[in-house]
Amino acid sequence: MIRLLRPRQWTKNLLLFAALVFARQLFEPGAVVLATLGFIAFCLASSSVYVVNDLVDAEQDRRHPEKRFRPVASGAVTPARAGVLAVALTIAALSLSYAINPTFLTAVIVYIGMTHLYSFRGKNIVVLDILLVAFGFVIRAIAGALAIQVPISDWFILCTAFVALFLTVSKRKAELVALKGDASYTRPVLEKYTPTTLNSFIATTMSATLISYGLYVLDFQKHSGTDMRLLMCTFPVVVFGVFRYHHIAETSDLGDKPEEVILRDRPIQACAVLFLLIAVAALYLGT
Repeated sequence: MIRLLRPRQWTKNLLLFAALVFARQLFEPGAVVLATLGFIAFCLASSSVYVVNDLVDAEQDRRHPEKRFRPVASGAVTPARAGVLAVALTIAALSLSYAINPTFLTAVIVYIGMTHLYSFRGKNIVVLDILLVAFGFVIRAIAGALAIQVPISDWFILCTAFVALFLTVSKRKAELVALKGDASYTRPVLEKYTPTTLNSFIATTMSATLISYGLYVLDFQKHSGTDMRLLMCTFPVVVFGVFRYHHIAETSDLGDKPEEVILRDRPIQACAVLFLLIAVAALYLGT
């Protein structure tokens, strides 16, 4: 039952804390509590849609070399128990979201609805499958701002969208390579992609990620009212992180598991810590 929740995937929900950091609310107890509750709500919501996805994909998962060991596909958890768990998680997520504030609840409802659209239909439509997964990250970023009720930069949303697209396309490329012609049996939409097409998507989204982040930092510095030159030092860190992830996705078997890259790769972890240290110093010390 715990594996069915996919707790390793909860690392994606850490994106909700981005607004807390960049809105300079990191040391405001009330904002920290709200952001943490928002994180918990999204963990409940994301686990609920993962359970539904496992129920919908059970037959296809049984034909996948790794996914066949998932609880529902392997028979470790019955569909009935999984269904009850999904309902309970959804109710808990919506209840907690409403307690945070109504606008945050709206974001959670949109996330759940969009993810179910992906599970039941969108995953079989080429390009739309990538967009639905990527926009799930964008909703997380927006929800983080809604939880603590602070404005959110358009550049921040755009940068988040491109990062999410880069990660999602890289995942599709890794899945296509790993399945080696068996895509039609496990994920039918993959047979509609080619390595060349996905490589062009990766190059485009990688470039857009770096450009949009650079413009976000410049815009932030322009409108912050304080000296934020140190924040520009995060740019090479972001470049390293993006290039490092691309290298890992192309040369290892972790390309289709972005959460595993975060949990296993020491340079990526060091990159994330360094980014946070520089960003916090720039934002909160005004240097």
